[in-house]
Parts: sequence; C-alpha cells; structure tokens
Amino acid sequence: MKLWKNTCLILVSLLYWACSESGVDAEGRNPSAKGRFFFAPNVHQLSDSIDDRITKEGIRTRITPGGKYTLVAYSDSVDVEPMLFVDSIKCCEGGCSGKHEGDSLLFDFSCVLGQPAYAILSLKDKNGDYLTNSFHQVRLDGIGIYPDKLSLNLIIAGAFDSTADGVTIDLLAKKIRQTLQGIYDVQVDSVYVSYASEHPTVGHLYPRDTFLSVKTFKDVDDLSEPWGVSEKDNAFDVVLVNGIADSVAGQASSFFMQDLNMDVVVISLNSEYGSLQKSQTIQNVVAHEIGHVMGLSHTTLTMSDLFKWGDFSVLDDGLEDTPYCQERIEENILYLKSRGLIESDYRVRFLNDSDESSVGDYICPDHLNIMYSYASRSYLESSPMQRAIVKKNLTLIPH
Repeated sequence: MKLWKNTCLILVSLLYWACSESGVDAEGRNPSAKGRFFFAPNVHQLSDSIDDRITKEGIRTRITPGGKYTLVAYSDSVDVEPMLFVDSIKCCEGGCSGKHEGDSLLFDFSCVLGQPAYAILSLKDKNGDYLTNSFHQVRLDGIGIYPDKLSLNLIIAGAFDSTADGVTIDLLAKKIRQTLQGIYDVQVDSVYVSYASEHPTVGHLYPRDTFLSVKTFKDVDDLSEPWGVSEKDNAFDVVLVNGIADSVAGQASSFFMQDLNMDVVVISLNSEYGSLQKSQTIQNVVAHEIGHVMGLSHTTLTMSDLFKWGDFSVLDDGLEDTPYCQERIEENILYLKSRGLIESDYRVRFLNDSDESSVGDYICPDHLNIMYSYASRSYLESSPMQRAIVKKNLTLIPH
C-alpha cells in the first residue's frame, strides 16, 4: 500500500462534491442477492469484500460490446487451477481457463454483445462449483473499441441567465471543455448546448426558465433519451438544474450504468445557500462527476461512499500516485468500529498508527485533486494514473 502522508490543519469553508450516486442501486443491488458487490474495470481499489466474494457469490460488473477484459487474481497457492465463469450473459460458457504469471492468475475474455450488460464474474472449479481457496488483489482490466475522446451535451433544465461571475451558457460550455481537457488530458471534440424545453419527447415537462430542483440525477434521466441529432445523442449528457437535494453540488452514476443512452450527470447552478455558483466551481464539479462516470473514485472515500457500496474494506482509491487523507479515514474507521460494522480482518489492519490530531483544522493532502470529496481551490489537478483510467474506460463506453 502507499505510504501514509502526514497532514496538518482541517479545511474549512469548503464546497463539497456530492458522492457519486451508484446506478447499481437501480439494478437491484440487494445485500442478499448474488453479486451484490460491483467493481469497474481498470480501478485499483483493494477490496477485501471483492476478494472474499469472487469465490462465493460472484462480483457484478459492466461488460460492453467489443471490450477485451482480463480478470486478475492473486493466490498463495500455485497449484490452484480455477475457471472463470461469466453469469447473466452468454460468455465464457463452461468456464474460461486462466494462466499463471508468478503468483497471479490471469483470465482473458471477451463477450459478443449488442449493448452493454451486467455480468457476474466468479471463480469456480471445472465443474462449476465454488472454490474454498482464497484470492486477493482481485481486479478487472479492460480495453474497448470506442475512441478515447468525448463530447458533452450540456442541457439547461433550470432557469439560467449567467453564472455568479457573469459567464453566459455559451462561454460556460467553452470553459467546461477547456477544464476537462486540462485536467484529464483527453480530447473533447465539442460541448453542445441544449435546452430541456426543446427535447423532442419530454420537453413539455421542462418549461423554459422555470426553477428546477431535483432529488437525484435520476429525476432528469429522461433527458438522456434521443434528441434526434446524432452529435448530441453520441455525447455524454450533463444537465444543469437550480438545485439538488441535500445541497449537493453534483451527482453521477459510477462507470456508465445505463443500457442505451449516455449517462446523465446533474450539476447544481446554485450553492447550498441558494446563491448562484461561479463558473469555475461549475466547471470543476462537471469534471469531478465525469470522473465518476469514467470509473474514478474519491481519493479518500467518504462515509456516504462506504454505505452506498456496502464495502467497508475500501478506504481510498488505491492509486499509488494520489494522496489521501489519513485523518478522514481514521474518522471513518472509528465510526464503523463503534457500530460494529468492521472487523479486524478487514484491510484497516494495514493502517499505520499515527499521532492523534488535535481538535481543530487540518488540510488533507488530496485537497487539490479533482476527485477529492471537497474542494476549495479554483485550480484542481489529476494524476497520471487517474488520466490513464479515464482514457481506458472511455474506450469501453459506447459513444
């Protein structure tokens, strides 16, 4: 694991990012269901829950047409010869054999699909029975056939004239494009501007210049239905509203959860206090939420992240080149332990003891990263590993 960083003083007067809203919920992620844990391709999080469940109930993931995937699992026994089974779709029928590379097992597979689909990945014996062997550091790598560049369809669904600093919608679109290209080093072909009131099928539900506040991004999911313009229909939809419940700044589904359309990202034009946001804030929130769609996690996971995913063994994004906030993780651990939600055999055992921070303020070392849960600066950055994940996962998302 990466070394813990020493940190100092709490960040105050922060604009907080909303934790990404997982589309897995809509797919019936039930604690008692098979494949209750989800993992996206090309992420680096270390999850005891996934390691444990890959041989018991399987792990849910998203498979897209044309994608080439490799499930990687480490085993302490070089004599283990498991098979990879892909359930819920016709793929790897009868099990796919793996190959040894040192103490790791690699399972290469691709699936013939007409559209993206959920699948349950599990390791079993050749008879299709679950194994008693343990595996660790389970991850899924993938590369697809789609371009590693993108376009956005910026949809105005709420009342809007300009941002708090006087930036009009056309100029805001240009600034969002520049921000995405600068932070993720990806090519953004276009940022189209659309008005919800002009949508060919649901426009009547969104009167022009009407104040619109939503509970979640799912409330404007219908705006991702076809606009009848190929350029817009092949772009990722970003919907601007006047407010989101619980005063969050933005919401998105993690790693492309919808079946046919581009994911809806919803962004609030107003702050938690009801005042208009500045353009730089909106640009940063768009970039943060697009990061979630592309598979990026918060650098330091929030308590909300832990409860939404139900995986208390994941504490940070697992990337060696992004810092994380030890103080916030320790706060999370204390909370989970106090409620009996984590046990000593979870990954928290790897945490180093540190001096207790005094009650007061501290600055998290990841506070300048675009995927930090809170933000206080006009300039934010990403790491090389984050940019690589975005580019790889772009190739797996039909667009």
